[in-house]
Amino acid sequence: MIESIRKDEPSVLLLDCGAVFDNQRDKAELILDAMERMGDDALNLGGPEFNFGTEFLEQTRSHASFPYIASNLLYGGSRLPWTREYIIKEVGGIKVAILGILDPDGLARLPDQEQVKGLEVIPPEAALERLLPEVRGKADLVILLSLFDAEKTFALAKAVTGVDVAISSVSDDAFFLSPPKNEKTILLQAKPLGKLLGLLKITFDDKRALIVSDRRYVSLGNSVTDNGEIGRLIEKHKNIQETVQQQKQEKIQKELMEGLQLSPQEFMERHRKELFF
Repeated sequence: MIESIRKDEPSVLLLDCGAVFDNQRDKAELILDAMERMGDDALNLGGPEFNFGTEFLEQTRSHASFPYIASNLLYGGSRLPWTREYIIKEVGGIKVAILGILDPDGLARLPDQEQVKGLEVIPPEAALERLLPEVRGKADLVILLSLFDAEKTFALAKAVTGVDVAISSVSDDAFFLSPPKNEKTILLQAKPLGKLLGLLKITFDDKRALIVSDRRYVSLGNSVTDNGEIGRLIEKHKNIQETVQQQKQEKIQKELMEGLQLSPQEFMERHRKELFF
C-alpha cells in the first residue's frame, strides 16, 4: 500500500506514533527492520519501546536511518543523545517539523521498571510550550505525533500554540471523521496494530494558508497485495523461531531421557547442583 501511495504522490511522509513493540525482543528487531525497508521517516517512542531498556534502543538506532522522536523525555535531566526532540524535514518544498510525545503513564505500565530507571517524562503541554516557538521559526508545517487517544490529543493541540497537524494512533474510534468546526489544528488518526493507515494530503495556497485536499483511512485488508521483501523478512523470522523452539524441545527431551537412566539419588543430586549453580 505504501509503495502504491508513493507512486501516485512524489512527496510523502511516513510517520509512526509509536508503541510498536511487545515483550519479544527479536520481534522488536523484526519490526524495526521492516520499518527501515518501508522507508519510515520518524518513530515516536512509546512506553513499549522501553521494554528492553535504553541500551537496546541506542543500539538499534545506530542501524536505523529514521530518527527516534522523544519531545518530552529526559534521562538524568538531559535528552537521551540518540533521540531527537524534533526534526525538520523538507518534503515537496515544504519544511515540516515533527515532534512526538509520550504518555506520562506509558513507562509506569511496563512490567520491568528497572529498564526505565532514570527516565523522566515531562508533562506534554510544558514540553510543547518550550519547543513550539523554536520550531515555528524553522518550519512551514508542524506535525505532532501523539500516544494519547484522539480526544486527548486534540485537546493538547488546542492548549498550545503552533500545532498544524496532530496524529493519534491509540484509540479505535472515528473521532477524526467529524472534527470540530473552525479549529486550526487538523486531527488525523491511524488505527492501532496496523489495521488502517491514516492518510492526509496537504497543500498551501498562494498566501501560505494550509489546505487539506484529502483525509481518510486506508484499509490494509486482504485485498492489499503482500510486499514480497517484507514477506521474506517475516518468513525468515518465523523459521528462526521454529528452529529455536525445536532446539529447546530437543534439549528438554534429552535431559528427560538422561534423567530416566539415573537412580533417584543421582537424579536428586543433579537437580540440587543445578539449583545452586
